[in-house]
Amino acid sequence: MSITLKQVSIITGNTEPEVFAAEELQKYLEKKNVAVVDGGYPITITYDNTLSRQDGFRVSADANGMTIAGGTEHAILYGVYKFLEQYAGVRYFLPGLEKISAGDISFEEGVLIDFTPAFEYRQINWNAVRDNAEWCTKQGINSCDADMSGKFGGKWSYGGLFVHTIGILTETGKWADPNPCLCDPENLKKAIKNVRAALEANPNTDIVSVSQNDNNTYCKCEKCQAVDEEEGSPSGNMLRFVNAIAADIAEDYPHVVIDTLAYNYTQAAPRITKPLPNVCVRLCSIRCCFMHPFTKCPNKSVWTKTPALRRDLVEWGKICKRIYIWDYTTNFKFYVPTFANFGALRENMQFYAENNVRGMFPQGNSQSISGEFGEVRAYLLAKLMWNPYMTEEEYSRHMDEFLEAYYGDGWTYLRKYIDQTTEWAKDGCMSIYENPFAAIPGEKYASMEETFDEWWNKAEELASEDQKENVRRSALQWQYLKLMLHPSLEGSKKLLHDVKSRDILWLERKYEVEDATDLSLSPDHWFDYRY
Repeated sequence: MSITLKQVSIITGNTEPEVFAAEELQKYLEKKNVAVVDGGYPITITYDNTLSRQDGFRVSADANGMTIAGGTEHAILYGVYKFLEQYAGVRYFLPGLEKISAGDISFEEGVLIDFTPAFEYRQINWNAVRDNAEWCTKQGINSCDADMSGKFGGKWSYGGLFVHTIGILTETGKWADPNPCLCDPENLKKAIKNVRAALEANPNTDIVSVSQNDNNTYCKCEKCQAVDEEEGSPSGNMLRFVNAIAADIAEDYPHVVIDTLAYNYTQAAPRITKPLPNVCVRLCSIRCCFMHPFTKCPNKSVWTKTPALRRDLVEWGKICKRIYIWDYTTNFKFYVPTFANFGALRENMQFYAENNVRGMFPQGNSQSISGEFGEVRAYLLAKLMWNPYMTEEEYSRHMDEFLEAYYGDGWTYLRKYIDQTTEWAKDGCMSIYENPFAAIPGEKYASMEETFDEWWNKAEELASEDQKENVRRSALQWQYLKLMLHPSLEGSKKLLHDVKSRDILWLERKYEVEDATDLSLSPDHWFDYRY
């Protein structure tokens, strides 16, 4: 039996997420010309403790009514938003940018959606979305930089700092200082004291980071070296330290997870020590090529170590039941020019899901709006964290829908640019710290310079007044690359003005081009990139 919504009544409980879910459902239904009245087709929004506590939800309907049920507070909201997305044609592209397609809301009797996300922890930090609790909730993201308490159902909450905490916990330094000796019992005692203090100060904490500082300098005293040799990796010494803290708090804080990194010198799994059940290992893909899916990378660059990541993820999976991923989705030395990684995002997310990863944190440019395609990536990454098993056709559809909504009628020209640079990137490898011409040589850009000029110009010409700035800002990537092809003082001054006037950053932690910079040089020579 087919059901078409014309008039509905909404029934729900009194918790903040339930009330908010009902309000949101009514708001969008009314935009679809569905009246909310007494005696209408009943839609019940409720908890169901038989559903997965990993944000599982179910939407079912028959002639007598519809039920949107969630196993968690988050899941109740997800049920509403995903029903609206799938059956009412609602798209939540960016904060302040949503589209609703025309037509009735119709469906057949039965279970409409029965879904549990593949990842228990989902967070994204691209600037456009990282601190917007409403957008994140609509996309199924359950942790962000904003307050998600109350009507949003809460979030995965960190006690203390997010990452690179070992120096602060042991009171030996800050996040960029050398890592402390992990065989020193005084350091362990201080770390336990400070972890407990963080938990006492934040009783709603779900996870505490006990993770190495952000450098490759670690203790090589006689005791530490002996442990490293025994374990076959410095990760063993780190894990013994982390396990000791996890064991100390387990009884008093049974719900808390201790989060550590498998990063740079600790990436390889140890031979002997295994993480305790309340320990999470966050593997970092920092040494990989991001132009190709991890499973298909030819590994042509000396900078990229993709095979090591594949090996290490498998090895950690043998001993750890809770693996999270710290992924990288931009070029941190070159925020503005093109980073042609769209051909890798979908398959990489699927690779993680297929290897028992339980949490995702794709890191992007969190410090400023994007002069490239950051907003597109943020949307696609949210979709992929929600459903890492989507087909290539679904991925392409999500991209097209976003491009059209964000850039306007000329969006197809930008899709051509993305497709061409993605295709070129297949011939080279590139890490997140390499020159823009590392994967795609300048000669290739030069061969299509006139065509690319035409595509970007047509995209701007066809955009509405509200969308033109989106095109102009994203076009900075091509402006940058053209200046690399044809360095000039005049062109540099224009690029400098166009980037600075929009408060866009050039690279991670670099806000300004120094006054003494020789602007007659190509922009990839404006900074000391050895930071």
